[in-house]
Amino acid sequence: MTWLMGRRWPSGLAAAFGGALLAASAAVAQPGGALDQQRINDATHDEALRLLGEALGESVQATQTDPTIPSILRELEDNIDATRRIRELATAEDELTEEQMQRIAAEVTEIAESFAEIASYAPGVFSRRLGELQTLDQIGEIIGFRIADARARLEFLREDNQRIQSDLQNAELNSAQVEMRRLTQQANNAEIQSLDAAMQAWGFFADRHAELMTRMGDQSQSLEVFFHALRENARVYGAAAQTLRLANSLNLALSDLESIETLETMRSQLVQSWGDLMQIVNEVNDGLILQPGM
Repeated sequence: MTWLMGRRWPSGLAAAFGGALLAASAAVAQPGGALDQQRINDATHDEALRLLGEALGESVQATQTDPTIPSILRELEDNIDATRRIRELATAEDELTEEQMQRIAAEVTEIAESFAEIASYAPGVFSRRLGELQTLDQIGEIIGFRIADARARLEFLREDNQRIQSDLQNAELNSAQVEMRRLTQQANNAEIQSLDAAMQAWGFFADRHAELMTRMGDQSQSLEVFFHALRENARVYGAAAQTLRLANSLNLALSDLESIETLETMRSQLVQSWGDLMQIVNEVNDGLILQPGM
């Protein structure tokens, strides 16, 4: 991402979780799609980041590519086009024939039925979405665990270094004991440097995950409103068709169809939100990476 370009990261850090978005999550998933928490907990920091990056990308992508979405967008686009055709037909003629009135009524009825069918997809969409959101919540819990684990290890190593430094001031140590303590201190310092880098990577991941969950919550609310609007539009169009069949004013019936503009706007906003979410995943994929074994 452009905002990351030119940013100076500590030694050992570069672009993150490469290729995680399209990588299969099978390597970290157990049967049924659950995360293999034990494997992640036992992994080195760089491996855990990679595994969680894959799982994050897979879960977010699944929420944005629900199998019903193509049908929903296609049917919604067809309904929008049909409504425009009806308006054009109604305004092009000074007076409509009975046949034209019946044709309009039939088409409005079809639109109402289509809206009702699209709205019926809602339970399945939210059920599948809930499963992926639970995986994302689980990823957040693991991130918290790894951060706490790294922090505790850092505290231990720094305290150990302080103890070693105190021991080195003891004149009673022989040369071998001094050398062994210095070697341990050097190893501690190397691990501390690695863990400092890991903490920065985990912090970056945690920030992006938190932002992602906020966006996902907003999108879920938008989806609820979207499907509610579809159900209500089915009623509106059904009423408009009934009005036409009763041979009441065409203008009165067509005035009920203005709600399609609101649906079209909502459709565009939802599609934009899908892109926004995948953008965050890409930021994770373009973020931080640790040297292998850290």
